[in-house]
Amino acid sequence: MMPMYRIQLKQGSRTIVNHLEANSWEDVLAFYEKVSTMKVTEILEVKYQYNGDTLPVDDFNYRKLFKGFIRNEEQRISRQIILHNIKKTVSLKELYQYILQYLKINGFRVDSVQTALFKDK
Repeated sequence: MMPMYRIQLKQGSRTIVNHLEANSWEDVLAFYEKVSTMKVTEILEVKYQYNGDTLPVDDFNYRKLFKGFIRNEEQRISRQIILHNIKKTVSLKELYQYILQYLKINGFRVDSVQTALFKDK
């Protein structure tokens, strides 16, 4: 199966996202450099894509927004994180645990989470 790429292009104040199949990200970049005046700002390989028939029904049984900062102390780097539609069954403590367990900052482990906002409605 041919790799699928997500391409972000910018020109002026416009941002466009396209999806294309190609042999490599280098081929995608070369293609856009030949045919478009827009600047390629990001090329991501799509590793997972949901192709199911049904999407979850919006029952509003979630916390609308989590916004915070994650940090790696050793490298002294921080990054803002914004998450939408957090399951109501997931506590703030569990959310912190999952962030520490699964996420990275520039390839480094996350040492701490500082919450800016946990919005319910």
